[in-house]
Amino acid sequence: MRKFLRKYDYRLWILSLGWFSSAVGFAVSIPFIAIYFHSELGVSLTRIGIFFGVAAIIRAFVQAIGGELSDRIGRYRLMVLAQIIRSFVFLATAYAIYYQWGFYSIGSLLILNSIFGALFQPAANATVADLVDKGNRTEAYAIVRASANLGWALGPAIGGFLAEYSYAVLFIMSGCMTLLSGCIIGIYLKGLELHSTNDGAFKFKDIFSYRGNEQIFHFSLLILVLYLVIAQLMAPLSVYSVDLIGISKSQLGFLYTLNGLMVAVLQIPMTRLLRPLRLTTQLMLGSAIYALGYFMVGLSTAFSPFILAIVIITIGENMVSPPMLSITANLAPEGRIGRYMGIYGFAVTAGWSLGPLLGGTLLDWAAPQYIYAWSTISLVAIVASVGFLRMARMIPPELNRYRDKTT
Repeated sequence: MRKFLRKYDYRLWILSLGWFSSAVGFAVSIPFIAIYFHSELGVSLTRIGIFFGVAAIIRAFVQAIGGELSDRIGRYRLMVLAQIIRSFVFLATAYAIYYQWGFYSIGSLLILNSIFGALFQPAANATVADLVDKGNRTEAYAIVRASANLGWALGPAIGGFLAEYSYAVLFIMSGCMTLLSGCIIGIYLKGLELHSTNDGAFKFKDIFSYRGNEQIFHFSLLILVLYLVIAQLMAPLSVYSVDLIGISKSQLGFLYTLNGLMVAVLQIPMTRLLRPLRLTTQLMLGSAIYALGYFMVGLSTAFSPFILAIVIITIGENMVSPPMLSITANLAPEGRIGRYMGIYGFAVTAGWSLGPLLGGTLLDWAAPQYIYAWSTISLVAIVASVGFLRMARMIPPELNRYRDKTT
């Protein structure tokens, strides 16, 4: 264990701790907001999906800008500023819920929160690539992801209990944990080198310039497709399982906790186990497992089958996330890791936020034969799986493998 800890720059472990705190803050409240909109405010599933779709458009573009800014002004300042502002927005959301400001006011605050979250994410992902050589990036991303999902495991367990009493309290806790994250990063990563490539005036069109970026754009398109599926874990699954099937909010909190614990415990061992495989092969297999997991969701009519479905989904999740980030960082030219993380973040956020629109619309359309909705979602995962298989031909072999240069 001592050898493993010393293998990486100590700042990677500090960043992981800050990520853990941020993840707790996110997971305490956000998984339950769709239930609040639907059960407390009477908002339809399709309307909730449209809300997340609007948030997707805004957040996705901000992700791209955030990646570019992290290259130009430095990761550290952007991460700290984003987390501090997010914490106050969380507290304002708690106030709005307590005084029942309504769907549009609360939704606007959530979108504002997501904007600053979108500035934080590419800067944090790029920081990992800055601290670790190419050969160890896949494992490094597994480490920070395991830390974040330990927070994801703790957050819903708390949120599922507190949601039975007050949704406002959830957002107060989110604000406090996000502020703690900003303080950890602000205090202990203060000496982090600023990565700046101020090579001329900023032009938004440069971020999405296709010439010279063909590989990352093809790759990001597949990521977007897969994240349409991954995003079902949030609003569609929570509303489907609680409001349509009838499991309790506490049981839903247990499912999210199980997901987070499996990632926290198994992410690093699975990443090491999969080392002999090409990164695109891992993505292909993980996408296929996602397809199986969401098909199982469609067959679930009680709490126990949902547990099996979440276990399968989480196995797929552990297989796809570190390779996605590692390939993105490996494809980036010198001085452009932030930009490429921004493009990656654009795809992730668009898929993550448009996914609820897809899921909510399919559930409304398929009712009461919900298996058709979840089968369609599984088919989307199969499309991504085939795409990653073909993508292997576009990525140079030396950028498509895990190579531990310390062993």
